[in-house]
Amino acid sequence: MRINQRIILPSVAVLLGLAMIFPIYLLVISSLRTETNVFDFNLLPTGFAFANFADAWIGSGLPRTIVNSLIVSGTVTVVAMIFHAMSGYALARFRFPGKTVMFAWMLSTLMVPFAVIMIPLYLITKNLGLANSYAGLIIPSIFNAYGIFLFRQFYMDFPKELEEAGYMEGLSLAGTFFRLALPLSVPIVVPLTIGFFLTNWNAYMWPLIITQDENLWVVQQKLAHLVGGGYFTPWNVVLAAAVIVAIPTFVLFFVAQKYLVEGIKMSGIK
Repeated sequence: MRINQRIILPSVAVLLGLAMIFPIYLLVISSLRTETNVFDFNLLPTGFAFANFADAWIGSGLPRTIVNSLIVSGTVTVVAMIFHAMSGYALARFRFPGKTVMFAWMLSTLMVPFAVIMIPLYLITKNLGLANSYAGLIIPSIFNAYGIFLFRQFYMDFPKELEEAGYMEGLSLAGTFFRLALPLSVPIVVPLTIGFFLTNWNAYMWPLIITQDENLWVVQQKLAHLVGGGYFTPWNVVLAAAVIVAIPTFVLFFVAQKYLVEGIKMSGIK
């Protein structure tokens, strides 16, 4: 048992970590190669073509799409966290007719593939006049039964004594939720925030359907355009653009890593 703990398990963890990091390492190394040797499978860099990043940043119009993705992903994440937390809290604490049926109906939407509702959702959004707009990108992406389900399950085990103490201190129902329940929901807010941001940052199909204006393109649309935008694909520039696009996701993870670990600890203690 001690040999497993000291040698085998750490060795397996290191190997798995290297296997996960290797594709990212290969992406970065390939983005630093010239156009002629971009597909050379060399594990060590043979040169540093930093001009690829300048071409990707300036020549391809990448900054505008990054701003669009930040607006869409950030807005969807913040609004979804608030609405999903409120919905989950209501389903966990309130008693009203049809609550069980409503919750089951919400969960049933998780079984419907996006391809099934893609065309009806587009028609609804278009008839509301939201096509080719930030609202068309943001509003349909906010509603997701997965977040409501996780918040509901979290608040089912939330200590009622804290809420009763808030009522005794003169807090209203809204005050109890926003000043007690929501701030103490870190164990569920942090992983959902990361998940929602990454999902919308990597979204491609819905932005492709709802936007035809290039000024509203998100990063995945821009990367797809760089790959299939003509007879010739500058793969070194495409890979450099992919590295730039991945930077915000890494920043988010490293910033939220501390809170993610603390949230896991809190949920374990609870």
